[in-house]
Amino acid sequence: MPKIQICVFAYNLENIIESSLDSIIKNLGIYEAEIIVIANGCKDNTIIKINNFIEKYSFVHCENIEMGDKANAWNVFTHKHYSEGAIAIYVDGDLSFSNNAIKNIIEHHLSEPNYNIITSVPWSRGRNSEYYREKIKNNYEVAGGLYLLSPTFMAALKNKSVRLPIGLIGDDSMIAYLAATNLEQNSDRPEGRIGHCFEAEFQYEPLNLSSITDIKLYFRRRVRYSIRYMQQSSIVPQLKVNGLQCMPSDARILPKKSLPPIRWTSSNLIFDIIAIQKLTTDNPTTKNY
Repeated sequence: MPKIQICVFAYNLENIIESSLDSIIKNLGIYEAEIIVIANGCKDNTIIKINNFIEKYSFVHCENIEMGDKANAWNVFTHKHYSEGAIAIYVDGDLSFSNNAIKNIIEHHLSEPNYNIITSVPWSRGRNSEYYREKIKNNYEVAGGLYLLSPTFMAALKNKSVRLPIGLIGDDSMIAYLAATNLEQNSDRPEGRIGHCFEAEFQYEPLNLSSITDIKLYFRRRVRYSIRYMQQSSIVPQLKVNGLQCMPSDARILPKKSLPPIRWTSSNLIFDIIAIQKLTTDNPTTKNY
């Protein structure tokens, strides 16, 4: 059996983290894995719920870090907890899975180990899921909710001490770029380095737009999407020209001249304006969920 480690990102998930962990375990199929929950910046009872879960499963562990930042949590797992030679799987802690999704993405890697990364796709019966599945496939994108990194690529990431910038929104987009280039400047070949496993599906809790809480969540999500667009458009061109040495350590504040224009004629207008204000402020926050 291959050695498998699963990194689960958790930020204020007291109502869903146990069911998500249970879903991961149920969908491992015949495989066994070490599950490491990186709880970051939690202000609710997430840690209590995780510890209750750990009492039942000795292969589940948790590290609680103060900073509420997914990119930093990614760095902590990759450079502190990852074991050499393991298949690494990264999972958002607010998802559910079905039909052996984790098993299927593992077996996709075992059958095609040449891919640096293998991505899952949204649940096929979800709203707009077919559109996003085709978009992921055609554009060689990565779904951040569930993806697998090969042992070879993990070794390269660690050997070159690649870390994601603090405050980066969209670890999936940055990892997709790094995987497509194989960490080499001017070597963008996504078709041979990014694989898609359509038998590995995930599902989010649907938003209820009649709920004030969910409306606020939707608004925050749209702002994050704009910040993500601004950050990627600022950082990736620099990496293409100057290589990995130009990866910033902090993406919470970026030079205004490096940011792309506001998309004035799109539905992103108001969110782009807010994003630029956040990225050029003198008082950045660390919470990027």
